[in-house]
Amino acid sequence: MHSGGCVGTTTRRLGTAMAAAAACLLASACALVPGELNLSPLYYHRLDPDGTVQEMDVLWPIVHFERTPEGGKDFRIRPLYRRVTEPELQATEHQFLWPVGRVRSDQEETNHRFFPLWSWRSRLNDEGERDIDWYALFPLLWGGASEDGREDYFAFLPFYADIPQFLSYERFRTFLFPLYVRLDKDGHRHTLWLWPLIGTSSCAEANHEWHRFLPFYAVDVEPGNYERYHVLWPFISWGTENEFTDDPVRTLWFWPLFGTRSSRDTNGLMIAWPLFEVTEKRDAFHRLNVAWPFIHVYESMMEADRRLKQWWFFPFFSRATDDQQDTWTALWPVVWWRWYDNPDHETRQQFVLPFFWHTEQVNKLDDGGEDHTRLWPFVHWESTRGADGIADRGSWSVLSLWPWRGGNAPGVEEAYGWLWQIVHGRQRARDDHAVDAAARLYTSRTRGDRTQRSVPFLFNWESDREGAKLRLFQFLPIPFTGSAGDESKDEDGK
Repeated sequence: MHSGGCVGTTTRRLGTAMAAAAACLLASACALVPGELNLSPLYYHRLDPDGTVQEMDVLWPIVHFERTPEGGKDFRIRPLYRRVTEPELQATEHQFLWPVGRVRSDQEETNHRFFPLWSWRSRLNDEGERDIDWYALFPLLWGGASEDGREDYFAFLPFYADIPQFLSYERFRTFLFPLYVRLDKDGHRHTLWLWPLIGTSSCAEANHEWHRFLPFYAVDVEPGNYERYHVLWPFISWGTENEFTDDPVRTLWFWPLFGTRSSRDTNGLMIAWPLFEVTEKRDAFHRLNVAWPFIHVYESMMEADRRLKQWWFFPFFSRATDDQQDTWTALWPVVWWRWYDNPDHETRQQFVLPFFWHTEQVNKLDDGGEDHTRLWPFVHWESTRGADGIADRGSWSVLSLWPWRGGNAPGVEEAYGWLWQIVHGRQRARDDHAVDAAARLYTSRTRGDRTQRSVPFLFNWESDREGAKLRLFQFLPIPFTGSAGDESKDEDGK
């Protein structure tokens, strides 16, 4: 990755220097410098017995270093910069003023952004060839190319654009938007002037006829599939749907006063939209809207809909059930209760927004799963269970201001969590539990049989199977014998 090389070299040197400094202290004065040294907020470190740096702070909360559970390195100058490595993926990521700036590279992909000024992505596609996509001054400048030459596009909106796979279209072209637009999709090519008012088509499939001069008229005909006609759009329209079946549906609309849908099995009526609309198809579905969107009822007998039953009296209450879900809401969007049945797991969610959040996922094939609870903005706790049902990852904190999790959460706590977290705990692995108060006013971590804890300047404590040692004022040792670390072996701070 060329673009992040200078930054990566600088931060690698800084991180190495910090680790080397700690190792040097141990080598030169191992009797005096403990594995847990807490002079926070000036300086803090936590070392392995062999002197490997596990955690380090300098001028908390500015400079921070830690080793990840996967063996990578996580270095931060909060809130400006972060560098983290992932050895398993051979990946390196840089974050700047997160989430504004990001540079990431691995064996197959490199991408970087500084939103909204710049974004660039280079990756291997499904054929093993390299694709490049970029934008600048979002959303004005876009571009990209592929190694095999099949993809080469550029856009300078609103003046010019020629973009593949854009807004659900296979190809989107425009010149002086909205004066000229050309759209390709599923064998159809539509050309529009003064988008979306005037348009014609030249389609390679099914003799498709499509042209319009809105609001005066519009025609959309695909023989054997449908016919749609509009005059004084959107007020008058008629046509036929589902011509490929033995029960085509005829439609007639004088919007918003009156409309019908009719066939052998289908009947529909609209009066004074949105006041009343009903549609039903024999042995398929029934739908009723009254003063839409306030009152809605829908029941489907179709397997494609998973036999969905849905109704709502918006915004006071709603209910939806089918073969794979059971959901209800009250005072939308405040109260949500959900249950989903997926092939591999069941998911249960309860929300009273924004104050209470709970999500539980239970695997079907084993005892694994996830559990997340949040009492916003005061506290959250979450855990991930392995196949045997035992927690192997987790976290909790007081306070907990960032309301999202999953894809909307990575990087936020690492850059800004120190602003609101009074105390927080982490489980990095089954035998790795840690608790930290703000500014390391108290810190504790248990990994296997080894426990380390400290309070700034006053004391630090280290224990393992062979015994324990208390250091007053961080440096004056008081040894203890016996298995002094057993009492904290299962500590998780909860």
